[in-house]
Amino acid sequence: MRTLARFRMLAALLLVAAPALAATEAAAAAPAFAAEAPALAAAPVAVPAAPAAEALAAVPRDVNDFSFDSFDARYDLGIDDDGHSTLRTTETFVARFPESDQNRGIQRAIPRVYQGHPTDLELVSVTDGDGTPRDYETETDDENLVVTIAADDYVHGEQTYVLTYTQRDVTAYFANTDDDEFYWDTNGTLWKQPFTEHRTTTVVAPELVDALTGDTGCFVGEEGSTAQCEIVEAQGDPTAEFGTDTGSGAGSGSANDGTVEIDEAIADGAAVFTTDNQNLAAGENVTIGIAFAPGTFTERETGYLSAPSGWIQLVAVVLAIATAIAALVHRLTRLRDAKGRPVIVPEYTPPRGEDLLIASVVTKRTNRAAAASFVDYAVRRVLQIVEQTEPGLFGPSTQYWLQLKSADTLNPNERELAAALFGPGLAPGSWRELKKKDAQLAKEIYALLQKTRKRARTEGYLGRSVTGIGSLLLIAAIVLAAVGFVTGIVTGEAGLGGGLPVLMVVLLFVLMVFTGIVAFRTPLTQKGAELRDYIAGIEMYVKWAEEERFRVLQSPEGALRTGVDAPDWGQVVKLYEKLLPYAVLLNLETEWAKVLGTYYESLGSQPDWYGGSGAFNAALFASSMSSLSSTSASAYSGSSSSSSSGFSGGGGSSGGGGGGGGGGGV
Repeated sequence: MRTLARFRMLAALLLVAAPALAATEAAAAAPAFAAEAPALAAAPVAVPAAPAAEALAAVPRDVNDFSFDSFDARYDLGIDDDGHSTLRTTETFVARFPESDQNRGIQRAIPRVYQGHPTDLELVSVTDGDGTPRDYETETDDENLVVTIAADDYVHGEQTYVLTYTQRDVTAYFANTDDDEFYWDTNGTLWKQPFTEHRTTTVVAPELVDALTGDTGCFVGEEGSTAQCEIVEAQGDPTAEFGTDTGSGAGSGSANDGTVEIDEAIADGAAVFTTDNQNLAAGENVTIGIAFAPGTFTERETGYLSAPSGWIQLVAVVLAIATAIAALVHRLTRLRDAKGRPVIVPEYTPPRGEDLLIASVVTKRTNRAAAASFVDYAVRRVLQIVEQTEPGLFGPSTQYWLQLKSADTLNPNERELAAALFGPGLAPGSWRELKKKDAQLAKEIYALLQKTRKRARTEGYLGRSVTGIGSLLLIAAIVLAAVGFVTGIVTGEAGLGGGLPVLMVVLLFVLMVFTGIVAFRTPLTQKGAELRDYIAGIEMYVKWAEEERFRVLQSPEGALRTGVDAPDWGQVVKLYEKLLPYAVLLNLETEWAKVLGTYYESLGSQPDWYGGSGAFNAALFASSMSSLSSTSASAYSGSSSSSSSGFSGGGGSSGGGGGGGGGGGV
């Protein structure tokens, strides 16, 4: 069914699609019965025939190139104790195969769904005309049970196949006719073979006879055809309607066998309806209709909560929501950062005694830690950044090189990063190219950042993450999602709730992911929160307009804190250089480099820690800093390797009912 197909898509299982429901408008000339109903038919499946073992093999014929001498079907329509309609179907196909080695048998596709709900189809038996069991295999596609009846060897000439199966909820109430109807396709519209004889017998159980309205219908032809055929209520006449073959669909016996069974059914109080049609072309079907008083049958429940599985899935969703809320509360209480500064104030000097690697962990910007550190080492004259432009096939390309000047001012943690760049000896004058892909350097930086996280916890910047509670919450969310998924499949297979079971599964998945995200976190301590807020103050200062920054530097407090005696632009440049690494960390290097570059130009100088190509230009300097930090951040920072109308108003058609299906040769 369609709901089940949605689940199979969620589970990444793509199944063979069954043909869609179809119908047409009623013809004006049809008697006063009803309008359309859905066709449920599966396309025949063909398997290429093996070529004959000859020196010159003939061109193989298609396995569907055969015909049916006859199709006989008996439908025993009843009602169970709960008022649901029941149906036992016995189909007899008499096939005529060519004498060449072409076929091993047939396939029959039996629809499992009617009016959007399953019919609890059960295959009882598959035999030949004498009742001897035949070998068969079954598989289920979206809406059909496909029965493959194939012998080990090729079959020739006349072959009889008898299928018996049961279903329930095969009737429906149609508002346009105000009737309950058994509106049923018989052989189906998707056969590629013609049928010389086509006969049906419908036996209505005695307890249903009084509910018959007298309206019947028969339609023959291709899908949507409104051409009518005759449906006759049998009267127990031993010479009646089935002529010279078995009208019972039992697949054996003489002509009298069928009439005897009809007589016996009528004698028991049943009503019997028969049809008899000849020479159906490929793709032509017979649809029968029998009307009952409204309310004769209990409609199958289709509500979401009509089965225990729907309730279980709903409870799982409610509990998953509660789990997600509990995870959020856990995040906002036990995993909450300590309080930092009451107010964020602008800061115009780097934090004393802190290194950028720790700052990157505290601010959760480890992806930019390497880039910021490279610039930090440069402005501290530990290394020099050299930009080189080289011609390329698609235009000039820029490479960046780092040259070590002196590592004397680096602390042990900073020396570890420098050693990853220039080797453990840290020999002055060493060079390292910043490649876009450097797996070894990326691995070393990643390991260093992992150590920095541990160091941040050891030095008191990070608190303890309460993983036990988070793990329990995540396990609960996973279990609830699994329960909801299974019960959703069961609910969908039962045809309940439409698309609601699928939506519930999606919601459960979202809740599971949400719980996993919020239930785990390492909070900042008071010390860590203070550093975070200090860097937020640097961000505020960097984003200020130049006039506001200049006023701060001119103020007594600013001069005291920065040591800048404005308007000493040389001192301003040194101050701004020290803030450049934090601008890189905050992804603000382009704007800050423009400000810094403007000061360089006004002083007629350029940074000695940065060697560009050509004369210094503030705009080019800003662009180069952006390119450098982008290259470093991306390459190294933390990286690692049926119808709603009935027949009985005159608008019925072939292929408009339930049942039917199709098939082909194998």
